[in-house]
Amino acid sequence: MKRFWLIGFMLFSLSSFAEEKDTLRFQLHGLIDGYSTFGKSNSQGKIPYLVSSSNINSFQLNLSMMEFTWENASWKMAFSPAYGSYMQQNYAAEKWYKRWIYEAYVQRNFKKSNLAVGVFSSPYTQETPKSIDQISYSRSLAPEYVPYYISGLRFQVPISKTWNISLFAMNGWQKMNYAQFSPSIGSLLTYKKNEWTINWSTYFGHEKESQAKELQTRFLSEWNVQYAHGKIITQACFYVGTQGINFSRNWWQMNGQLAYSFSAKTKCYARAEYFSDPSMVQLSQGKLSSESIGVNYALNDVMNIGTEFRCFQSEKKAFEPYQFLFFQLKF
Repeated sequence: MKRFWLIGFMLFSLSSFAEEKDTLRFQLHGLIDGYSTFGKSNSQGKIPYLVSSSNINSFQLNLSMMEFTWENASWKMAFSPAYGSYMQQNYAAEKWYKRWIYEAYVQRNFKKSNLAVGVFSSPYTQETPKSIDQISYSRSLAPEYVPYYISGLRFQVPISKTWNISLFAMNGWQKMNYAQFSPSIGSLLTYKKNEWTINWSTYFGHEKESQAKELQTRFLSEWNVQYAHGKIITQACFYVGTQGINFSRNWWQMNGQLAYSFSAKTKCYARAEYFSDPSMVQLSQGKLSSESIGVNYALNDVMNIGTEFRCFQSEKKAFEPYQFLFFQLKF
């Protein structure tokens, strides 16, 4: 781990002495996401298909975060400590002193590109753990079954006014432990113009499952599209993953979301999705679908409240309903 950070620091320092002095600008932002989810009790006390906002029949802080950034023309340093049920459940495999790191990286800015080293939020799918930035309150199945975060190197460069590409050299699917380093690569190609945003992301690496005797090659390709016009926002996401000998084990998902703003304060939204994993690489059941509908009301410029009704259907249960009551604070 120490060698990794040293290499990253040396890369950034190559041209730093030739740069003029530029004062670092400091910014602080934060968010709090709290919820109560109501549904039929089970032995886990959670919605079995989710990590984010998954605890049922109790009030929880899903994510409480502070975002610190220092930036000038040549450098950017970002540090985002976080706490909540999302962090506790998703970072359980990490050592205790890493379970509160949402993001932490150092970035060297060049003329048109940048190179960063550290821990980054996931580049996969159109959703993040920050529910206030998403269409729906609860996360879709798609982001729940990709890396929630990555660690390693990130290189970003614009191709044109509308196209940008990010390349990643990562430590496996989702891991900050470099004592068990598993090199993998990823990419994110983004197109933005007027009302359209289109992303294509990939992952290629090797993963070892508990039932497997050796590492298996894993590949993921994901596409998502957003169209925003006036009071309407629509999103769609599709990905396919494959793993195993001759890529014999496959899974895929698709989802679509729609939001309509009745006023500057009130927004309604709906979502439908389907996940197929016959080899059960990601899911404990072969097929899973979900539908949801919700409403979000802005109390002021920084705080929202709302409710969402969501229902799951699987091979084991034909009807599994849950209701979310939530508040979101961002400053």
